[in-house]
Amino acid sequence: MALGVRPSLLGAAYMLALTALASSSPLVAQGDRALGAQAREVSEFVTTRFGDQLQRLALAIGATAVAMGLLLGALAGVVVQLRQWAAGRAPFSGMRLGWRSLGVMVAAHGWLVLYGMARSPQLYADAWYARGGVRRTVEVLATDVLGARGALALGAALLVAFVAGTPSAWAAWPHRVTMTVARLGLLRGEARVVGAALLPVALLWALWPSGDARAGGPRGRPNVIILAADSLRADRLTTSVAPHLSALAARGTRFDRAYVSLPRTFPSWVTILTGRHAHHHGVRSMFPRWEERAKDFDALPERLAKAGYATGVVSDYAGDVFSRIDLGFQRVDVPSFDFRQLLRQRALERQTPMLPLLHSRMGRALFPVLREMNVAADPNMLETDAERAVDALSQGNKPFFLTVFFSTAHFPYAAPSPYYARYTSSSYRGRFKYDKPVGLGDEQQLDDADVAQVRALYDGAVTSIDDAAQRLLAALDRRGLAKDTIFVVTADHGETLFDHGHGQGHDDHLFGDEGTHVPLVIVDPRVRDARRDERVVRDVDLAPTIYDLLGVEPPKDLDGISIAPALSGKATPPRLAYAETELWMGFVPALPDEMRLPYPGVARLTEVDTEHHDELVLRQDVEAVTTVARHRMVRDERYKLVYVPERKRVEYILYDTQVDPGETANVAAEHPDVVARLRGELWAWMRQDPRMVERGGYLVTRDAPAPEADARGALRVP
Repeated sequence: MALGVRPSLLGAAYMLALTALASSSPLVAQGDRALGAQAREVSEFVTTRFGDQLQRLALAIGATAVAMGLLLGALAGVVVQLRQWAAGRAPFSGMRLGWRSLGVMVAAHGWLVLYGMARSPQLYADAWYARGGVRRTVEVLATDVLGARGALALGAALLVAFVAGTPSAWAAWPHRVTMTVARLGLLRGEARVVGAALLPVALLWALWPSGDARAGGPRGRPNVIILAADSLRADRLTTSVAPHLSALAARGTRFDRAYVSLPRTFPSWVTILTGRHAHHHGVRSMFPRWEERAKDFDALPERLAKAGYATGVVSDYAGDVFSRIDLGFQRVDVPSFDFRQLLRQRALERQTPMLPLLHSRMGRALFPVLREMNVAADPNMLETDAERAVDALSQGNKPFFLTVFFSTAHFPYAAPSPYYARYTSSSYRGRFKYDKPVGLGDEQQLDDADVAQVRALYDGAVTSIDDAAQRLLAALDRRGLAKDTIFVVTADHGETLFDHGHGQGHDDHLFGDEGTHVPLVIVDPRVRDARRDERVVRDVDLAPTIYDLLGVEPPKDLDGISIAPALSGKATPPRLAYAETELWMGFVPALPDEMRLPYPGVARLTEVDTEHHDELVLRQDVEAVTTVARHRMVRDERYKLVYVPERKRVEYILYDTQVDPGETANVAAEHPDVVARLRGELWAWMRQDPRMVERGGYLVTRDAPAPEADARGALRVP
């Protein structure tokens, strides 16, 4: 018996050794491409503050590696003995079995890594492709030659070839197959009895109406599902990139000029679900403090829950914001995020030997933080979670309100197979072959091939979301829920993809509308006509619209207005859209230094709130300077005015978006009347912030004098 488990023990030792080797590199490397020049101070902080937790995490990873090794070793032992049986030889025992099993296990693990690369190459890119040489060749072979299906076929072929043995043993195979079939034939009588017993059960299962089908019409109030994607540009809702969502849009009302007012995920979602601008609801960055989050927002999910709706939100990594704030959702199925989770994520990212098994539902059950990995966002997994949420929320006699938020279109645009290669060139060998991380340090200049690759990766990510959304729509149709559901398609913000020299990302500036322009589609089954609306609408208008469509009393202090009349072709009042930037995380290539008020990098702007789950929050002493430094804008149907506070003055930039949709030419000098009109509107909006006033042409905190630059050109704001 002891000898029989030796392959398992060798497997455990093998996996443990690989895990230890992968863990030998620093958790935060000095050349970390995500942190840039700030990596050293982050590394020192992590070692000092979380050393004991890192040790516990290492033990958990080691235990998991042992379990995986035991399983792989046992399976390898079975395969070795199967080869012996196929050759008509006596089974191995002792060390002969152990060493042969170890060889099989090493080969099997290598194949698992190869298959993992083909499925999700972004998980392995740093350890393989980015290293160059043979490692790069192996990953390119996995993705560009084999692909996921080819890797599966290769694994099956190698397994069959190994079990079949040498050509001299092939002659005995027909006889052994015949004997095996004969042995199985002895069970045919029993199989018939079992089948006859199970047939009525199977028919009853197939014909019995599901609980989902019973939910719906009799309630009289429609369900609402928001299908949202992080960083989804309005111009990607096309038949070529997102055919299914485009088909859905063709059934309802599509608002072609919808804009968000703070294009970062956390504040944007609070704005969308409260119907209030950020300076009213108080969440103005990705790192809000506890006191800014721990209050009653009187948000849409809360009001709908009080009105009898079952409410829920489902998301992957970008949706962790919903775990950090209570907006009234009764069911919250999203990852959690704090500094501990960030460390767990970084530790698991290094474990490429374990990733083939961890990047699965079983792996996510063992290490939930894997849902937080931006290179592992899989829309298919999220769609399955969304179906489960629908099943849970639709029980009983309640309508439901569900938000499904996909993250894959957010950088690094890391779509799984086959989407990462859907639009890219197989000949590309640059640094963005599989994804496009955005670092906080200086970034090398991109050439035309790099830009084309990044845009293609983004489009592949959008298509992966589109296919997953279609699967969810089909599931709702099977459950009989689609005909009683209002669908909303939108995004928390758009994405700039090197358009007109504006760089890549979102919320670093307000030049070009790719970052603030989002899709907005509302499909109400009670409205038969489809239409497109060209008027300006805003993120703050969505909550009032849903209140209106559902007949639920809205709060009295909303900044938006209902656009529900537009669904029936009725006119709505003209609107101005406003927006502001958020924190600058670091170097912004598309924003010259002279056009921004400088302040420290994100590592010095934030701190760990040890009293509230080790959340990363914005330091109070930098809140004033980061708020004063923001760019702000207002736009009407034609013109867009941008407020840019600089070191020595405030500049106003005017774009004629009708003549210059790329927003490349400042026409303020040619249209002083337009500047004066929009400047007045913008200042009226900015002064609504109860903490801010105008001094010296700048928007500053109430207790601060007009800003002035010190000897180094840095802004001084008390």
